[in-house]
Amino acid sequence: PATINITVMQLSLKKRLKSAFSLSLGVASLDTMYAGLAVRIQQFLSEQIELANYFYLIAAAVLIVLGVISVLSKPPAVEVEIDDSQRLGFVKGVVLGALNPLAMPFWLGTTTYLQLQGLIDLAGINYWSYILGVFLGELTLLIVIIKIGKRFNRVSSNRTIVNIIPGIALIVLGLVNLGQWLSFYV
Repeated sequence: PATINITVMQLSLKKRLKSAFSLSLGVASLDTMYAGLAVRIQQFLSEQIELANYFYLIAAAVLIVLGVISVLSKPPAVEVEIDDSQRLGFVKGVVLGALNPLAMPFWLGTTTYLQLQGLIDLAGINYWSYILGVFLGELTLLIVIIKIGKRFNRVSSNRTIVNIIPGIALIVLGLVNLGQWLSFYV
């Protein structure tokens, strides 16, 4: 749970469901733009033949760094102050999304990883399908948080569930990519 998720959860706990949904739309919209930009950056980099061999290394580095940050970080404070007026929820969501420093590295690493594993193809209409999927996936996640806000509140203070398990999963995925990169040179 990051600041955005906890903010959405708190709005849900305050019974400000329309505000929580409006904020979620703003966050998902901005994150979708980050994902789209990350795809374009990744596509540009893939056209650079000398850099193509380093995609596994780039994905490994991003995943391992995100994993280490997750493992070492403390669970976020449960109280995030936000004016919960419904009218500005979307704008607040965009601002919170813009202030997320890990959004671009996350989407660059995720997109690279998915392509390297052959799980996605971003040619033509597939690019727009991927971007739509990012939007719908993020929005769905935030709606689930809205719906289970009370349960999420209990989980948010559990460091193992919040930071360590996801962090270890990211590190393992990063190490797998590092192993695949090393296999090119062995």
